Amino acid sequence: MKRRLTTYFFLIAALGIALSSAFGVWAYRDREISAARQTLVELLDLMDAQNYYTDPDAWARQLQEAAPDKRLTIIAPDGTVLSDTFGEVTENHADRPEVISAMETGWGEAERKSETTGETLLYEAKRFTDGNIGRISMPISSVNTLFFQGLMGFLAAAVVALVLTLLLARKLAQKTAQPLEEKEEALEQEGEKLQTVRSEFAANVSHELKTPLTSIKGFTDMMNSGMVKDPEDQKRFISMIGVEVDRLIELINDVLKISELESVVMPQPDDHADVLAVAEECRAALEQMALDGKITVDITGDNAQVAMAPGRLRELLINLMENGIKYNEPGGRVDVTVKREPDKVNIVVKDTGIGIPKESQERVFERFYRVDKGRTRKTGGTGLGLAIVKHIVLLYGGTISLESTPGKGSTFTMTFRPAEEEAKRAQ
Repeated sequence: MKRRLTTYFFLIAALGIALSSAFGVWAYRDREISAARQTLVELLDLMDAQNYYTDPDAWARQLQEAAPDKRLTIIAPDGTVLSDTFGEVTENHADRPEVISAMETGWGEAERKSETTGETLLYEAKRFTDGNIGRISMPISSVNTLFFQGLMGFLAAAVVALVLTLLLARKLAQKTAQPLEEKEEALEQEGEKLQTVRSEFAANVSHELKTPLTSIKGFTDMMNSGMVKDPEDQKRFISMIGVEVDRLIELINDVLKISELESVVMPQPDDHADVLAVAEECRAALEQMALDGKITVDITGDNAQVAMAPGRLRELLINLMENGIKYNEPGGRVDVTVKREPDKVNIVVKDTGIGIPKESQERVFERFYRVDKGRTRKTGGTGLGLAIVKHIVLLYGGTISLESTPGKGSTFTMTFRPAEEEAKRAQ
């Protein structure tokens, strides 16, 4: 089977290489002919611009010396050959295609067999300002020489491509015939990706720990050095140290939560939580914060239980409701709505706060991502809250989505399996 697959892959690739090489060769030859014609056109333009008719013989000599393969012919309007670098010509050239075109439009070109020399030539003709026709030609063999030189390069590249194609075909056949290898490779890549995420997480944690520790060290150094002598200043410094210590504790707790969530392979099948009851607990816990911020917190909806440990649901709702209060304006609202459907429970947390810019909405669930770093530092927070929310949602097989408009607020919608449905599945 592997040999047959290799043959199929190779034949398909070889056909593709042959077609692309043929097109490349054709395009290369066409380019070389175009370049040759452009050279002839430039020579005719130069002759006309420098008034060749003052000394046509000098022009003929210069052309023969510089480009002996090119032929210059000066033709009168009636077709009589006035001058030709290849010798005396008695034939009338009025019927030559390039001459006819030049007389009518000012320019003419052709690729044909010369009636004088019998050789296939490229022709370019121009009607000069004095009315005569200047015509320069060159053998197509000159272009073919360059073309064949380039063709060797194409052939060499095609041979290399075919060899590489054969090797690739064998490799593809091997992978197709051995899906277990692919799975193993995918697992290795996933492991590397996980290792990268862990390394980035460790680096971010180190950075976040360093900030409050640096502040604490600065405050203590100033106090130890005797720079802060006023008792009121000392109290203020001690208070600021306490704030930084609280930040450290909050950060460490959130990091531990993330680690704990990642270590849970599968939640317990008998876990269940009453959504409205847990939401009321969260409102009570955040009551003082809501009063201080003059924010109204409202909970409405259907009685429903989700397949989730109550502590996890509490943690999830606390994070979302607390953010809705923190990043809101006085007089604002945070509304929690529960809707029970036959096969799912929807939990919606909506606020009338400052909202999240569109460019940040896809990243708000990343660890340590902050939409407004300055405001986050001021209001508190580690940048891990929404990451914890997403971990909990995914752990229990749910989904979460965000809709937000800056200046109008944000809406987080989560969907979970009802507890009774999960219990049936576990039986």
